[in-house]
Amino acid sequence: MKINEKTVSIIIPALNEEGNIQGSIDSAIYAAEKYFSDYEIIVVNDGSTDNTLGIVEDNIKTNNKIKVVSHTEPRGFGASYNTGRKNAKMIYCVMIHGDNAFDKSTLSNFFSYTGKADVICSYIANPEARSKTRQIISAIYTKLLNLIFNLDLRYFNGLQIHQTEWLKNIEIKSTGFGFQAELLIKAFRDGKSYVEVPYIHRERPGGGATKIFKPKNIFSVVRTILYFILIKLNSGFSIKHEIEL
Repeated sequence: MKINEKTVSIIIPALNEEGNIQGSIDSAIYAAEKYFSDYEIIVVNDGSTDNTLGIVEDNIKTNNKIKVVSHTEPRGFGASYNTGRKNAKMIYCVMIHGDNAFDKSTLSNFFSYTGKADVICSYIANPEARSKTRQIISAIYTKLLNLIFNLDLRYFNGLQIHQTEWLKNIEIKSTGFGFQAELLIKAFRDGKSYVEVPYIHRERPGGGATKIFKPKNIFSVVRTILYFILIKLNSGFSIKHEIEL
């Protein structure tokens, strides 16, 4: 059953995801049609050189709720998200990855929490699906941010649902992978309540290597952490307790 008067903008950043983008679009459509009265899908083609754009354009021919915005060259994960949020028109906004990491049941469960708090965020219920190296780096990153801001979040880089009106008015400095943590921290600074939802992660079912370990992405995350420290030093913020469901 659809939830009345709840609409969602789904942003899908994609860089050379010809093997995965169709799965991401299919899962997004399935979950959106199940839990929202209306939706739009904004694919941000981040300078892909493969057939990612062609696949998206084929989908647009049969579904007018799908849109594409293309960067002439890769700008990064956060920059793609910024492009998407500026074009969002629905009440809520969420980003899913173009690498088909979330199947339709995972997205459906996550979308079902919309409206239960100001922010719906998530954490990986099966961390063993990732390499040991990535698990360790993720754990260090999470513990560091929790320590800096006196938080107890399970994960900072998962799926997030925000109110679009708030999202359009917030400044995001990060252009790489650190932007998701920046969003959460600024939402908490603004007094937003939140719910954490577990999800099942899967590693790129359509193939291709993860982009997280590229030097520019690692540098971006380090720079974002330094930016967070400046935020903490220059201004405090209050956090509402996690809402228990």
